[in-house]
Amino acid sequence: MFEATKKWSYYKKIKLVELLYLFILLVIIPLSIGLQIFERFSFTLSLILVNVLQLPSIVFFYRWLLPRTLFNKRPWWFLASLPFYLLLYELNARIAFLLMINLPFIPEKYRSNLASVEPWHWTGSLIQNMGYTLLILLSSIGLLFIRELFKRQHIVDQLQSDKLRLELDQLKSQIQPHFFFNTLNNLYALSLQGSPKTSVSIANLSGIMRYVLYEAREEKVLLAKEIAFLHSYLELERIRHNDDTVLQFCVQGNPGGTLIEPLLFLPLIENCFKHSLHHKIPGNQVQLLMTIDEEEITFQTSNLKAPKTEVAAKESGIGLYNVRKRLELLYPERHQLLVTEEDSQFIVTLSVQLNPPR
Repeated sequence: MFEATKKWSYYKKIKLVELLYLFILLVIIPLSIGLQIFERFSFTLSLILVNVLQLPSIVFFYRWLLPRTLFNKRPWWFLASLPFYLLLYELNARIAFLLMINLPFIPEKYRSNLASVEPWHWTGSLIQNMGYTLLILLSSIGLLFIRELFKRQHIVDQLQSDKLRLELDQLKSQIQPHFFFNTLNNLYALSLQGSPKTSVSIANLSGIMRYVLYEAREEKVLLAKEIAFLHSYLELERIRHNDDTVLQFCVQGNPGGTLIEPLLFLPLIENCFKHSLHHKIPGNQVQLLMTIDEEEITFQTSNLKAPKTEVAAKESGIGLYNVRKRLELLYPERHQLLVTEEDSQFIVTLSVQLNPPR
């Protein structure tokens, strides 16, 4: 429906930020430190590995501890739990050292350096680098702030999307009563005349009602189905006129698998009927033209202008307002609606870009 469906979701953004954070913390920072203090690159790779092995305690901190204390409005619980977390991190660091000491592919000198701190003995001193631990604590809090920002933005976007959907449903519901009212008027006129076309028209109306009440509830429908619906609707309208040429509908291009929002063009056609064709204007003719290509759909209506009363002008404005409102919600910056009045001619041209700009 909206362009937001093509943007990155909230969860994808969170995953990307988290992976970037861990990559910087566990790879980039140890790499930059190792290149400065070690002469052998194998020592730098070993430093990266020993940091990666401390991942469990880091993930525990920003995924479990922070959300349940500091980011759950419990700052005192956070401060009280910090000493216990430092002990947990110390345990993780000692386990990482022990694993590294027993890995045969780690340089022997590097393993000797790790063994010199005797990670298997508790001597009362910490083997962890407190400066690096502090960096982890602060950066993890920053990561949680970013996640919270994305979460709030996600909620705002969701509320906005729901609001737009309600507006679209309301606008669509304003279209359907007009359609049924006009069609029933046509059938009423046929029944008064005792026309044999009444039964055929009722069958056409049944198919149209099925489309409007069921298929038109979808966000998008095949353009071919929408065109077929418009043809059926126009056939019902033609019954009211003796001259078949008074109403012309031409489609240029192949709709193929193109999808379009349902009932998008119907209000423009209804305006032609209500404010022109239903008036006895000499030489009156309604021309509808739809051109389709891979990038754009253009729909143009052309009809003679009837003398406007104050009520008719107001109702016409409401119809075009609803069309403009739907277009703003469905195709922001991807549509153009031009209304042109030339002498006695009234022309409306709607262009819709099928694909959003890259």
